[in-house]
Amino acid sequence: MQDKRSSNMRPLFVTILLWLCSVVLLFVIKNVIELFTGPVAETWVDLALVLVAYLMFFLLAPLQNWMRRRSRKRARHHLNARTSDSSSHPSH
Repeated sequence: MQDKRSSNMRPLFVTILLWLCSVVLLFVIKNVIELFTGPVAETWVDLALVLVAYLMFFLLAPLQNWMRRRSRKRARHHLNARTSDSSSHPSH
């Protein structure tokens, strides 16, 4: 029972961690922009960064699902390629 609950919490933890990393990246981008242009508080840049962080919160789960499906498909493809190679070349 405990293992099932912890396996369900892991994707949520990873999602939150990825979202926090993306927010930190947005703050770094904001600081770099401020170095070159001056303060951006209460400007369109500030609003755009907040909206991107908001969108990332909702897009992370679909992106994770897409990446998971893609990696499974790639793994199946490599496994099928190995299987077909070994069946077409019998060992001596």
